[in-house]
Amino acid sequence: MTATASGTRLWESLGKRRSTAFLVGGLLLAVDAAWLAMNMSTGAEGYLLPGQLFVGVGWTIALVGLLGLYPALSEQSRWLSRVGAVCAGIGVVTFAVMAVVVFVDITGLVAGVYEPMGAFFIPGVIVGSVLGFVAFSVAVFRTHADSVAFGLLLLAPPVLVLSNILRFVAGYTSEMVTLGIVIADALSLLVVGYYLRNQSPLGYPESAAQSAA
Repeated sequence: MTATASGTRLWESLGKRRSTAFLVGGLLLAVDAAWLAMNMSTGAEGYLLPGQLFVGVGWTIALVGLLGLYPALSEQSRWLSRVGAVCAGIGVVTFAVMAVVVFVDITGLVAGVYEPMGAFFIPGVIVGSVLGFVAFSVAVFRTHADSVAFGLLLLAPPVLVLSNILRFVAGYTSEMVTLGIVIADALSLLVVGYYLRNQSPLGYPESAAQSAA
């Protein structure tokens, strides 16, 4: 099998599983929200770091779902879809590495490594979960006039991510706001996954694509 054929099959596989990836990513963020709510109600301490593990894995999987939009958009919006794919790929690597670092920290293999490294993940987070979503959203607007609703849905996650970063920069670190943003993140990814699976906004039914996999 040639490298081109192998690459084509990889993109096709991502395209067939994009809705599932968004749904799984959203569910993991929902687990994080439940974890935060449970610990906030009991007054426990030190629970934010384990929650970051759900965040890292959840966003890694969701951004794999974002990469799955590339096959449907690449021919009609070549450059925007390429920019989106590159940004999403950077996001996948960033969140995956973050998840590994958090896992190493909370298991005690190398304790105390996440806090000093956390700021270094912010650029990759912005590139992946903000610029990646925005690029694909604009590509949808430009190429699928009948899918404006889906293009708007793709703007929800980056708006929430930016809001979360900016409120920390402003020093607004309320735990209730953190919980609210995590819940909103989870819902935004779940809605994107549900819409992809049931409305087929980019030209083919997700369920049919998955049954043919």
